Amino acid sequence: MTGTHILAAMHATRFDGRGSSEPRDLQLRDGTVHDAEAVEAVHYSSREAVYAGRTADWPPPGPDRKGRIERWRAWLADNDISGLVAEQKGEVVGFCTIRPSEDDDATDRVAEMPTLYVRPDYWHRGLGRVLCEAGLGRAQARGFRELTLWVLEMNDRARDFYQKVGFTADGATKVDELTSERLVALRYRIDLGS
Repeated sequence: MTGTHILAAMHATRFDGRGSSEPRDLQLRDGTVHDAEAVEAVHYSSREAVYAGRTADWPPPGPDRKGRIERWRAWLADNDISGLVAEQKGEVVGFCTIRPSEDDDATDRVAEMPTLYVRPDYWHRGLGRVLCEAGLGRAQARGFRELTLWVLEMNDRARDFYQKVGFTADGATKVDELTSERLVALRYRIDLGS
């Protein structure tokens, strides 16, 4: 991965869908270990906006912020994981990751998008779709034929988003073992073509 490689420069007409031609300085680039703190902040704030008050497990159990940053640093250093970050004026406002699927029934042609998060103040501007499409493109470039992701059943907003992008639920479910409520996650899948 090359952290300085610019994948795309976005303008408002593509980014926020409001028809403005004013550049917004939004760029997608490869994530690096130096992005770990910013990625953790986006991840935490997005999850808080969705789950706070809706689940007993908020804040979630597990490592504190320092530990979460270290976990992201390890992910962003892992050569099997492609991390993409979206920046505006040098500030990370969204990210996604792509890796080979870890599901027991997956072949080596199936990728997984374990994360796609946008900072809540950037919701409803089209950034999630831009990141998702970039992630799908990255998976295709790596030679994958399909991509899956897991989303909690209770997260109607995310499920609706993925369906609009073209994913379909494939019937697989699992329990999120990190939640005391044993929340159920559903698997979604999209064909990447050949």
